[in-house]
Amino acid sequence: MYKVLIVDDESWVVESLKDLIEWDRFGFEVAGQAYNGSDALEAIRELRPEVVFTDIRMPGMNGLELIQRGKLLPFPVQFVVVSGYAEFAYAQKALAHGAVAYCLKPFDEVEISGVLKKISATLGPSRPALESLLVHLLEDSGADQQERLQAEMKLYGYQDWESERLAAVVAVGSGTLLCESKEPVAKLRIGTLKTAYLLSGKQIDSMREEWTGGLPAGISGIGISEAITEMASVKSAIAMADELANQSFITSRPGIYDAAMLKQFRKPELNLRMSEMSEAIRDKDRQALANVFGRIEMLFRDGALSIRDAFQVYNMTSALLFKLGQAETIFFSYDQMAQSYPDVFAMLDDIQQLAYRYLGESDLPAIETKNQTFKAILQYVTQNYRQEISLQNLSDQFFMNPSYISQLFKKEVGETLTAYLSRLRVEYACDQLEKGEGSIQEIAEKAGYNDYFYFTRLFKKITGKTPTQFRSERLHPE
Repeated sequence: MYKVLIVDDESWVVESLKDLIEWDRFGFEVAGQAYNGSDALEAIRELRPEVVFTDIRMPGMNGLELIQRGKLLPFPVQFVVVSGYAEFAYAQKALAHGAVAYCLKPFDEVEISGVLKKISATLGPSRPALESLLVHLLEDSGADQQERLQAEMKLYGYQDWESERLAAVVAVGSGTLLCESKEPVAKLRIGTLKTAYLLSGKQIDSMREEWTGGLPAGISGIGISEAITEMASVKSAIAMADELANQSFITSRPGIYDAAMLKQFRKPELNLRMSEMSEAIRDKDRQALANVFGRIEMLFRDGALSIRDAFQVYNMTSALLFKLGQAETIFFSYDQMAQSYPDVFAMLDDIQQLAYRYLGESDLPAIETKNQTFKAILQYVTQNYRQEISLQNLSDQFFMNPSYISQLFKKEVGETLTAYLSRLRVEYACDQLEKGEGSIQEIAEKAGYNDYFYFTRLFKKITGKTPTQFRSERLHPE
């Protein structure tokens, strides 16, 4: 039996992974567990496991540092990263540090089983699977490694990279891009419902004909990179295809998006707009802020920006509003942003409304917390408070135990999630009532309440007035 060590700072995550898999079925056994990087390194020295499953974000020594130090030990160890962050950048970092796979929480039994099969094959005498080779192509390898992998790829049918016009293709969605193929197909899951493929120009042309009547079931977007002329370009090609595949978030419709689109992107123009955004927020100039958002929206409507730019707008604006600098780990990943909004325009509207609130229109004090995970949860709730939010929603979104999230709210905010949501929603309703736009029923629904009578009772409980009284006093003061 090959030995496995599981490392995560949440004990329930460790137990969940232990119970999910029939380890002995694949020739493995869980020999130990650790809850931080330092203890894990000691356990590796003592147990000498063949495989370590580790989280990235842990107190003290994080998962990436654990991998780096583990690779220096005098015996071989293979690392598998398990993370709640479905972003290619994290997978890229993990693979560059020597991880053999990157799996997402909550765990998928089929995916973990597949990883174990591949690792078992590398521990034994057989050659690595074609899918495993694509993982290696994403590593920062030396010239010797590249030559070895190129020779290996030729055995699978990848002969002439330039003449075959090989390209990276990324598909977003739950569907399957390729059911059967007589030609070589290397693929790798790079995120939640997101798969990268390495295909020849002939394969891509053939599939384009099949897709003229519509994309495969369950696929919302397909991105195709520029041609790859050498293995060293695979990583950047996948990043390009990933960006293009998510263009459906910008266009609000499924589609195939290839490298030709890159010519119409106007990213430097967005940088100027974000500089104006910073000045407007710094000066608390609402009109200037409205003008900036209007210009940014037009760039997206012109198809001049991508989901990476939407990601930049969302996270940079959040950083400016919350004064948190560039702590990217607390911000949305592409997948989280796409799951939270139907398209980029809904996202822009939400972040703009949030910006207005933080330009002096909110009476809610800023909440200071050193818990980086809770900062992410709090930011999500504050920016999506008008949507349906529950402890279970947050648990699914941030891969944390619901009761633990509840405890964090009481500890960090001083009140329950429900109470915090109620205050945000009533404050929004007050702003709408002051403007005199819409009926009270419409305002209640916009604030997140479909039950009119519940809304009016809650409104009076928090403000001391009924919505009708509040509106009358603000619009017709004596």
